[in-house]
Amino acid sequence: MAGMGKLLGKMAFNSSGGAINWFPGHMAAATRAIRERLKLADLVVEVRDARIPLSSANGDFQDILSQKKRIIILNKRDLANSNIVNKWTGHFDNHKQLCYFTNAHSKHNVRELLSHVETQLRDAISRHPTLLVIVVGIPNVGKSALINSMYQISRMRFAGEAEASDCWPFARRYPRYCWL
Repeated sequence: MAGMGKLLGKMAFNSSGGAINWFPGHMAAATRAIRERLKLADLVVEVRDARIPLSSANGDFQDILSQKKRIIILNKRDLANSNIVNKWTGHFDNHKQLCYFTNAHSKHNVRELLSHVETQLRDAISRHPTLLVIVVGIPNVGKSALINSMYQISRMRFAGEAEASDCWPFARRYPRYCWL
């Protein structure tokens, strides 16, 4: 027990009040990389949790996102309070932010979302054969589920067409869009 007291004594709080850096280097590097790629994006799909639309926004990117063409996806609609969904839609409309409620596991919802994306990119599609769409969001809001559903649907929609060849190697590739 005496040894335990010494161990606990070494785990005391920082009483000098100095800054504690909890943001690991790999997270800082990823944040920088995302900021650079956001500059190149034709459209940003920001995924948030429909249950907590404001607190699930990534504050690190809001300054850049406000300057880009973007769609805010409020994912996990099936888990959100249906009485409040319309109020959130009104909130985002009042702030002139395009938002769309979806459930990433519903193919019907994702097809509708893809139609919205195509509408947003109609002018750019006519000028460039392949566009860069970047998906951002905090952990556990459903980014991967949404990207995988979009990929599966698009593979079926454009089954006869060749995959886009000018995407970055780590982007999801299929005709017309590169999803990053």
